Amino acid sequence: MTCRGDPCPRERHRPGSHPRGYAVPVAGELVIREARPEDARAIAEVSVASRRWSYRDLLTETDLEALSVEETTAHFSEGLRELPSGSAVFVAELAGRIVGYAYVLPSPDANVPAGTSELGSLYVTEDVAGTGVARTLMDAAIEQAGAADQSFLTIWVRRENGRARRFYEKHGMRPDGAERSGPHEVMPIEMHEIRYRMQLDA
Repeated sequence: MTCRGDPCPRERHRPGSHPRGYAVPVAGELVIREARPEDARAIAEVSVASRRWSYRDLLTETDLEALSVEETTAHFSEGLRELPSGSAVFVAELAGRIVGYAYVLPSPDANVPAGTSELGSLYVTEDVAGTGVARTLMDAAIEQAGAADQSFLTIWVRRENGRARRFYEKHGMRPDGAERSGPHEVMPIEMHEIRYRMQLDA
């Protein structure tokens, strides 16, 4: 099982910087909280739905419809039970419905400074895109990395994804010169990505 971008079971999670059951009301009925194993299917539904709208310029409708909520649920269920140490998954819950999630973990890249976290994924459903949900998830990821005494946060972004690149640039992230290419772990496309980085204690 490949796990780039989403939670993958590794070393069992030890208590991190947030207490168990961490949840923060943000605005109105929006709550950002730490994910629980029973959230696996709702997170999988967000993952599949968001990929279907964010990759519809690259894939056929047949390929997009082939994305499986059931397989993705199994992946998240396993991953949420055994998160890598120092990792966290946050969900955005709007009026009781999960509409986005973010996964932050210690960076697996060899060519980054010590004390670097990675934003492995950040997805929201299309109906809440541009409403501030992604921004609040990003803030939770930054807070998690900072509270874990990390100095940098990185994320890999598809080179042609202008919307995502503008989003991360608004948060102070900039390309650090690293690039990579390879097949997507789920979809039948070749990914060309650039890495963004920000300093947390700047």
